[in-house]
Amino acid sequence: MKKLLLTLLLLIEINIYSQDKIKDNFTVKVREEEGDLNNDGLTDKIMVSMDTAASVVPLKLEIFFGQQDGKLKPILSSTNIIEPQYPSGKNGKHTVNQISNFSVEDGNLIMISDIKDGQSQHTFRFKNGRFELIHFSKTFWDGKNTTKETDFNLLTGTKTEETKILGSEKPVKKTKSTMKVQALPELQNFKKFGKEFQ
Repeated sequence: MKKLLLTLLLLIEINIYSQDKIKDNFTVKVREEEGDLNNDGLTDKIMVSMDTAASVVPLKLEIFFGQQDGKLKPILSSTNIIEPQYPSGKNGKHTVNQISNFSVEDGNLIMISDIKDGQSQHTFRFKNGRFELIHFSKTFWDGKNTTKETDFNLLTGTKTEETKILGSEKPVKKTKSTMKVQALPELQNFKKFGKEFQ
């Protein structure tokens, strides 16, 4: 009986010690936005936090839905949506991409990202328990005299690409195409999006 009791106490102690070691180091708040993402009239919250203890300095995106009692219910939490500040495999070099900005417009989640030589914007709607990509746009500068602008409405499948000379609004080249989207990409799988959405 003593051995059983001793073993049980030892296991409890190990479990408590293990739980103390598992900590959420995402303690530095980087971004915080509020708005109604699920059209229920309650304020929802978007938070981006940073883990400065980890060598790659990962970022975590969290989305909470407001509840009638004033509390927030966690809906999404991911460290795979925003690129770490010092990504693995880059020999300690800082990422060229900046931390994304988030906002809520017309009930949609807007993610604006500064990327190398440009900027991209992703618009997500919350439907059927998921954040679905419904619109994507990107502006890319070639490093010389031209920019290429891409605008893709995933709901209609209409994709427009324009090439412009810097300082001019008149396109030098414009193409419009239609592409059927079988299933809308989800925010949770953002890192797995194809190049057409990055």
